[in-house]
Amino acid sequence: MIPSLAAAKRIVRATLLDRIDAVVLLGVVVLGIISCMMVSVLGLALINSVLLAALVWTGMPPLGFWTAFRPWISIAGFVLLVHVFTTTAAAPLGHPSWGGLGAGVLALARIAASLGWLALFARLKSMDDLVRAVRWWLRPLEMLGLPTGQLALVLAVALGTVPGVLNEGRRVEAVLRMRRARPDRPGISRWRRLLDRMVVVVPLAESLLRRADLLSLSLRTRQPAAGPILMGPPWWQLILLGLWLVLLIFLNLPGVGT
Repeated sequence: MIPSLAAAKRIVRATLLDRIDAVVLLGVVVLGIISCMMVSVLGLALINSVLLAALVWTGMPPLGFWTAFRPWISIAGFVLLVHVFTTTAAAPLGHPSWGGLGAGVLALARIAASLGWLALFARLKSMDDLVRAVRWWLRPLEMLGLPTGQLALVLAVALGTVPGVLNEGRRVEAVLRMRRARPDRPGISRWRRLLDRMVVVVPLAESLLRRADLLSLSLRTRQPAAGPILMGPPWWQLILLGLWLVLLIFLNLPGVGT
């Protein structure tokens, strides 16, 4: 699923969105995801339309949208089923309803908007930008003696390692499927399939150990989060981000949204 967002990085067109500082853009992503969970149906439709236009503006082709969201199809179907059978406001528990289907579609729209914000950041900024942005927002923790630079680096390493591990697991599963398709094994039981899945753990663990050794060697010579933060984001971008935050707080005050 995470590689689906990484695929959105290809063919990036230079736009005015590139002028947004990584620190501010990370705040935009966080506030954008919060907004997706709080707005009404019309607001959610507006957010998705803006995100779609922004991604197209950066040069993302229609095939790129399919590549990015294809790994989430199974989860989308599961979300729809859960809402169809568990939305008690439209029907008793366990009975399907059109209201439950609508609630499921609304939930998927919120998830799509959240993924859209993440994809926009992935297209506009690099991993080093993410490290710098996370460290800038974690600066208050430095007063407590926490190594914020290392925390940001750990986040970057985690986000960069997970896709490789998932791809390695898929390769091992592909080899197992080829073995199951041999002529001398025409049929295979469900129990055997479960055992084959468990076999994936051993080569995957070996791959993780090799990656850990290589990663420890590379980090000895390259630490993008080390050193002081020389430059912060533009003040006017921070002001706009603060106004967005104030607007979200105001709209959720008791009696305002009713």
